[in-house]
Amino acid sequence: MGSKKYEWHKVAAGVAELKWSPGEISEVEADGKKICVARWNDQWFGFSNTCPHAGAPMTDAFVSGQCQVVCPVHHLKFNLKNGGRDVNGEGYTLKIYPVEIREDGIYVGLEEAGKGFFSKWF
Repeated sequence: MGSKKYEWHKVAAGVAELKWSPGEISEVEADGKKICVARWNDQWFGFSNTCPHAGAPMTDAFVSGQCQVVCPVHHLKFNLKNGGRDVNGEGYTLKIYPVEIREDGIYVGLEEAGKGFFSKWF
């Protein structure tokens, strides 16, 4: 399979510009899409701002000690390192976005439209 290609969007000039929730999650906007970003052990992660199970706002979630973001409503846990699969075994997947910290700011990658594996056939 081909690798994913991303369009990178600057979401903040620096960490001080982000507004953090009590659970250490910040909501940013990239190309009109609201995305949550979080830090865990000096690593940055981006993920969907709504839970795939019941649509709860993930800005009210928190990141646990095992790099898992915990939904505020039903406490489903999603592993931020393995592509957002839930660790509860219920089959839900939280959309994950790559985050890069660059000299001039914080960037979130959105997958380029039409650049996926099947685009060369359709």
